[in-house]
Amino acid sequence: MMNMKRDNVQMIRGRIAALAAGIFLSAFASLAAPAAAAPSPSGIVTYNVVGGEGVHDQVPVTFGAIFAKGDVPPGTSVVAKDKAGHDLPSQIDIKAKHPDGSLRHAVVTVVIPHLAKGDEFPVTLVRGALKQTPPLNIADLPPDFDAKVDLSLDGKHLMGSARDLIAHSKPQTWLSGSLVTEWWVAGPLRDAQGKADPHMAVRFGIRSYGKGQPVRVEADIENAWTWVPSRRTEVYDARISVGGKSAFEKAGMIQPVQTRWRKVFWLNAAADAYVKQDLDYLKKARVIPNYGAKSANLSSAVSDLYAEFQRSKHDPLEPGIILPYMPTTGGRGDIAPLPSWTALYLLTMDKRAYDVTMQTGDLSGGFGSHYRNEKTGRPTTSEEYPYLSTHSNYVGRPKNLETPITGGHDTPLVAQTAHEPSLAFIPYLVTGDRYYLEELQFWSQWNSWGTAPEYRGFKDGLVNWDEVRGQAWSLRTLAQAAYITPDSDPMKATLLRELAANFKDNDKKFTHNRNASMLHIIMNPGSHGVGEYSPWMDDYLTWAAGYVVQLGFEVARPFAQWKAEYPVQRMINPGYCWILATPYRMIAQHPDGSFFTSWADTYKATFEFAAKVAPPPGLQCGGSEMARMLNVLPGEMMGGAQSPGGYPGNLQPALAAAVDLNVKGARDAWEKFQARPVKPRDGMAPQWDIVPWGGG
Repeated sequence: MMNMKRDNVQMIRGRIAALAAGIFLSAFASLAAPAAAAPSPSGIVTYNVVGGEGVHDQVPVTFGAIFAKGDVPPGTSVVAKDKAGHDLPSQIDIKAKHPDGSLRHAVVTVVIPHLAKGDEFPVTLVRGALKQTPPLNIADLPPDFDAKVDLSLDGKHLMGSARDLIAHSKPQTWLSGSLVTEWWVAGPLRDAQGKADPHMAVRFGIRSYGKGQPVRVEADIENAWTWVPSRRTEVYDARISVGGKSAFEKAGMIQPVQTRWRKVFWLNAAADAYVKQDLDYLKKARVIPNYGAKSANLSSAVSDLYAEFQRSKHDPLEPGIILPYMPTTGGRGDIAPLPSWTALYLLTMDKRAYDVTMQTGDLSGGFGSHYRNEKTGRPTTSEEYPYLSTHSNYVGRPKNLETPITGGHDTPLVAQTAHEPSLAFIPYLVTGDRYYLEELQFWSQWNSWGTAPEYRGFKDGLVNWDEVRGQAWSLRTLAQAAYITPDSDPMKATLLRELAANFKDNDKKFTHNRNASMLHIIMNPGSHGVGEYSPWMDDYLTWAAGYVVQLGFEVARPFAQWKAEYPVQRMINPGYCWILATPYRMIAQHPDGSFFTSWADTYKATFEFAAKVAPPPGLQCGGSEMARMLNVLPGEMMGGAQSPGGYPGNLQPALAAAVDLNVKGARDAWEKFQARPVKPRDGMAPQWDIVPWGGG
C-alpha cells in the first residue's frame, strides 16, 4: 500500500495541474438529462459529414454506427438519404445485433455526390430492406499496388509485402460489398533469403472503394506472439512504402514484447471526410454515460487538449497524452468511466478532440497487453489457455510464458488495471476499424492474467482478485468488448461467458452472502487493518457494475443493485454524516479485520481517523464545528469537494448509477448530493459529470 499522505498529495497536485492545463474547465451546467432522440418519420439518426482535404466528388465515407435496441428490427436494415430525402448509395456491413435480433452495430459506407473541404452534408439513416451486393475483386487493385514494411535490425533487413501476402495467403474480408471491400492479410516479416522471423509480423488492411477510387492501406507491425521462444525487445529502423513511395520512416524504434503499432495511408487521393456522430442518439442507445455537461462550455478545454497532444510524443510506441507509467498515483485525465479526451470528443464532436481520441486509441498498442495466439491468429483468451499468467511469480515457469529478453531496454509504457483508461471502445464504435476492436479484445483478456490462474477461475477470466478500482476498469473493458464484438467473431461467446462468470461469482461472494459487509463494500483482496478502504475506488466499481447493466447485461443487475447501496447510504443513512461520504480513507472494520455492523460505528471510526479525535456528542453534520474539526468549510464534503475531479466528483457517477438501478433511497441521495453547498467553482470535470437517465 502506498504511503497515504504521499498518495493524497500526488492526487491533489495531479488535479491542480490538470485544472491549470484547462482540460477540466467547464462552467457548471444544469444537470437535466437531454431528451433522448427518438426515431422520426424522417429517419433513425442523422450524421453530419464534414469535407476533408481529399476527394471532393463522389466521396466515399465509411464510419461506425450504433443503433438503439429495436430501432432496426430483425430482418431489416438501413439506407442512407440526403436532407431532401433522396437515396444515397450506401452499404451496411452488419457487425452485431441485440439479443432480440435488432441491429446494434454496423459499419456504414455512403457516397456523397460533392463535398468541398469544410462543408457539412447531413446523412440520415432510415429503415430499409436488407441488401447485399457482391464484393469488389481484390484483383482490381491498381496494377502497381503494394505496401511494404522494411525493418533494419541486427544487421539484416526484414521485409513484408502486401502484394506477396495476397498472392500466397487467403485474405480475410472485414467489409464486403460493391461500394467498399476491405481485405486483411498477415504474415511474418522475412529476411532477404525468405526466412520468417519468429517474432516480428505484419498485418495489412486494404480497403478499396472500387476501380479508380481511393484505396486505404493500414499496416500493423507486431511483436505480439504469445508462446514464441526467446521473446524479446526488438530495436530497428522502420520504413513503410505505399505504391512505391515512402510513407513513413523512423530510426531507432524500440518495440518491447506484446506490443504493436499502426499506420494508415491512402494510395493517391484520400477519402478523409469527418463524420459527426449524434450525441443524443448515442445516449438513446445507452452506449455511453449520460453526460450532463454542455458542449458550449468546453471549447477552451478542447483547444487545450489538442495543444497538449501536439506537444506530446505521439509517434508509434510513444504514449501521447496517456500517462505512460499507469501505476502512477494521483488524478489525471486518463482515469474516469471514459477518459477526459473521449468525453470532450463526445460532448463537442469537435474534429480536434476526435483526432486526439483516435490517435490515442492507436497508441494503445504500445503497452505490453497484446498476446496473439499463433494457432488462430486472434487475440489469446483465458478460455484457450486457462493456466496462463503474467504475474512475475509465474513468468519463466515451465508451461507458462518465457521471461522476455529486454536487452537493457526498459519500456516507459507500463500498463496496470487499476489505472487503465478506456482507449479503444469509442474509437471502434465510431469508425468500425478492426484495429480498435482487437485492442479492446486484447485488453479484455490481459486484465485477468496478473495473478495465479486459480484466483482468476482459470478459463473464467475472473477479475475480483484485483484491487477494487482494477476490478472496476476491467469489468468496464470486458463488458464493452462483449457488447461490441461482432456476432460472427469466435471470441464473442468467450467474452459473454467470462462476463457472466464474473458476475455470478460476485453474486456468490457478495450479493447472496450473509457474511458480506452490511455496508455493501468490497475490501481489496488481501487487505488488513483499518486504513485499507477507499470509498472512491468503490465508487468506480459501483458505476462500472451499473454501466454493465446499462449495456443490457442483466446478469450484472443483482450485484450492481447490491453494490449501489453503499454510495446511497453514505449520503442518507441517519447513523452517518454525508460530509464524510468521500474521504480519502473510510474505516469499515475493527482492528481484527471484522466488519462493523452499524453505520454509526463506521461514522465514529471514520471521523476519528480524519480528525484524530472522536466526534463529540451532538456534533451537527455539516455544521461549523464539524468543519473546524475536519479542516473544511461548513457543508463541504471531504476529499477535494472544490476540485472538478475530486472524490465527490467520483461519487457522482455512482449515485447516478444507483438512481438508474432503482436502489431504495437513491433519488434522495442524488438530490442531497446535488444540493451540497460547496461545489467546484468551474463545474464538474466533464468526464465525471454523469447524471441519471431520468434527469438530474
